Amino acid sequence: MGFDVVLYNHNGEDYDFYEVSEELHNEIFSSTMLWTSYVELRKLSDFYLTDETLSGDRLKKLISDLQQYQINIPANHQEEYQKLICKLSSLGVSSVNIAGD
Repeated sequence: MGFDVVLYNHNGEDYDFYEVSEELHNEIFSSTMLWTSYVELRKLSDFYLTDETLSGDRLKKLISDLQQYQINIPANHQEEYQKLICKLSSLGVSSVNIAGD
């Protein structure tokens, strides 16, 4: 059980969809608790309660959090993690909704 990420363009229309796997979610939010110091990232820690819409500065901060946190992600999940960052950073993306199950 991971996250569903819906990306919206500057007109508020669906732009893209991306699913973060449960395995990657578990790697990001492992028990090491390093993620707690990342303001926007920690809001996504509970995939049962997460339903966040981000745009503007909040979206930029999440991207920054993810980029800084990347060194904590194991090599076998780096490709998927980088893909998430690329999707969120796409020029056509104005806002995103990240929701768990």
